[in-house]
Amino acid sequence: MKYEFISTTLDEIELKYKDKSFKFKRDLNIIKEMQLITKNARVKMIKELSSQGISLKDLVIEKHENGKTYYDNTNKDELETTYQNEAVMEFFDNKCLEIFNMDLTTLITDIGLTAEDEISKFSEEFTNILTGNIIPKRRESDTSNT
Repeated sequence: MKYEFISTTLDEIELKYKDKSFKFKRDLNIIKEMQLITKNARVKMIKELSSQGISLKDLVIEKHENGKTYYDNTNKDELETTYQNEAVMEFFDNKCLEIFNMDLTTLITDIGLTAEDEISKFSEEFTNILTGNIIPKRRESDTSNT
């Protein structure tokens, strides 16, 4: 394996790869920050659209077929997704700078991840660790009772 996340304590995690090791702590602030990502991305999108004289309603296509009205939200939904993805990437870039003293792209390159599935797996695992959805295995020596 190119990298490994290990629990050193319940809230302290170590990322090991090559000859490098980084320790970081999880805290509730990370979870709170992540919960705000969607809201903040939506607010940013609305502000930017408003500055251009565009409303969310302008992005919805109204269709009339067989005496019924249908609304196609595809444009609005795709734009929201774009803003949310940008906000998530910015959040994780900032977390990587804070924790590893390098941005996410540099970290991934430094680890040696090149395949898309490797990068996705690392990103998902890192996200789940930060949010407490998964707890990495503990070191063998940390789990012994002797």
